[in-house]
Amino acid sequence: MQLNSLDIHNFRNISKARLSDLGPVNLIHGLNGSGKTSVLEAVYSLSMTRSFRTRKTKLVIREGERDFIVRGLISALGETDYSLGVRRSLDDKSLVKVSGEAVRSFGQLAGLLPVQLINPDSFDLLEGGPGNRRQFLDWPMFHVKHSGFFEAWSRYRKALSQRNALLRRGKMGAEIEPWSMELVRHGKTLDEIRRSSFNAVAPVFDLVCQRLGESTVLGADDGERPAAENPFSELKLDYQPGWDQGISDFELALSQALEGDVRQGFTRVGPHRADVKLKIGRVDAAERLSRGQIKTVVCALKIAQAKWLKEEHNIDSVFLIDDIAAELDQYRRAALIEQILDVASQVFATSIEPSELDSSWFQGRQIKRFHVEHGVVNPVATTE
Repeated sequence: MQLNSLDIHNFRNISKARLSDLGPVNLIHGLNGSGKTSVLEAVYSLSMTRSFRTRKTKLVIREGERDFIVRGLISALGETDYSLGVRRSLDDKSLVKVSGEAVRSFGQLAGLLPVQLINPDSFDLLEGGPGNRRQFLDWPMFHVKHSGFFEAWSRYRKALSQRNALLRRGKMGAEIEPWSMELVRHGKTLDEIRRSSFNAVAPVFDLVCQRLGESTVLGADDGERPAAENPFSELKLDYQPGWDQGISDFELALSQALEGDVRQGFTRVGPHRADVKLKIGRVDAAERLSRGQIKTVVCALKIAQAKWLKEEHNIDSVFLIDDIAAELDQYRRAALIEQILDVASQVFATSIEPSELDSSWFQGRQIKRFHVEHGVVNPVATTE
């Protein structure tokens, strides 16, 4: 899968831009505030219909305009090329089209353009709140068609909203029971899908960490010297379903929590409270690893998901890498890019200076370079 061309209109400080003849590796450089991150944001919006930087559409739309439009032409091996377009207006209404046909459900976008984002905010995955980790947990299953994930999640959220409304009014008994049953039915489906995906990705993550840990780069504690042993060998991923793991059944957990739910006015257990923990022994990994190692582990998590998606479902991923030079030293950058190229069908990466992304790291892949200044995107002639 590859994005062949990208058209951007009224997006941040970009009035109009066309990136054509995109390659397997696309390197975008420019000063801070030039608009280079906005190019990645546009690709992400094409995939997810929203920005990764804000939920407020009005902040993404160019000042003085009424909407933004992003279009792309996508090719996939063995399939007919298709176009994908997203328009969002100031009132937050959206229109998404695939090859000219309007998309009615977000689930219809599954697998069309999976993107994995690595940016400075990504490194809060281990130390931040559980919401980001739930998004991470659900990312691969969203892109697998017919997994049943999107339908189960949509129905679960509806039941959760209805149940919480009744809880706020202090309702128990007959009124709340139908929504509790609905919550259990779709919650069990969600949990089964998540567990299956998690159990499949976890050993892939172990393998990626092993490879990164064996590299000279990543073993050192934020320095250039190799470590004597793999610092990631004791890492263990732990899936937490959203209720006490001593209670094996969601229905039982929900029933036992009912009185407390009524007092609090919301549903305190369930897949909407799920989490993923990364531990070394019984200690959170974030407390044991250096800052550089934490960043490496987060990248490994995303690489592992993309690798599993490709090997098990033949679905390619596009990687968006924003200003990696500000986050990782050149040794870590080189090793991570090597692993990313192993799983990514296409890479978009930004940097302030072209030299921050060494051409030799990209293993002979065709490289396209672009320069961004004041929202104007221009291709850079290159022989790479």
